Amino acid sequence: DAPANPSEETNGVTLIYRVTRERRCWQPPPVAIPTTCWWRKDFPAASITEFPNGDWHVNMLPTMEGTAYRHADVAEAYQECVRRVWAHWRWTQQAWPDFANYGIAWLAPRLGVREGPRVVGDYVLIEDDLLAGISAQRHADIIAIADHAIDLHGSVQRTGCQEVSEPYGIPFRCLLPRGWQNLLVACRGASFSHIAAASCRLTRTMLQLGQAAGTAVALAKTHGVRPRALKPSELRASLLAQGVVLDYRQLPLDAQQEGSGVA
Repeated sequence: DAPANPSEETNGVTLIYRVTRERRCWQPPPVAIPTTCWWRKDFPAASITEFPNGDWHVNMLPTMEGTAYRHADVAEAYQECVRRVWAHWRWTQQAWPDFANYGIAWLAPRLGVREGPRVVGDYVLIEDDLLAGISAQRHADIIAIADHAIDLHGSVQRTGCQEVSEPYGIPFRCLLPRGWQNLLVACRGASFSHIAAASCRLTRTMLQLGQAAGTAVALAKTHGVRPRALKPSELRASLLAQGVVLDYRQLPLDAQQEGSGVA
């Protein structure tokens, strides 16, 4: 699922919100919110988790399709998502009466954008890497590991959440844009296919990429070379010395069994 020619399809965006029983915290709904879902056939599902004080965090999956967001004005997209949140919450209260006595207390000030444009690097991380896992990958320059599911929202090709069988590695070459000599991209804009980006997009993984990029810059400056000229073994050794886990199989068995905790 990594086509040779790029498409504009991107993962959906979400406007998260918080609901509470405290009526004094309820926000008044905007006027003229339709009672039915107007942007798709049915209201989307949501991940709803409880806060320690009894409030609930609601993550609509998604609030807006990624392709629609890319072609929209940012401010207008946010206001449209606010309207969708209010409609979604009213529908949720009707579908689950336990939420009847809750009201919206907070909406995130910005949309959660899962995916955007990415560079083509010396290596493009693809679905095969995710499904192979680190035990079957043959990259000498792995500088981070990840284990989140292939989690797509609003996709026209595939939907749902496919778990990976084990953590997988991200090569340093994914941070090296093809054709550039002195640039590292250590964010969601790195060299990932659309499917791979659905898994490795998490903040915890981006932090690992940032640490690897910073370490590479320091080593390159020390040796007076471009980052691309670094020996993968030296970069990995420096990361390991900092306590970075580059192979979950080196951890104690109880840590391996914790799943997402090892990444």
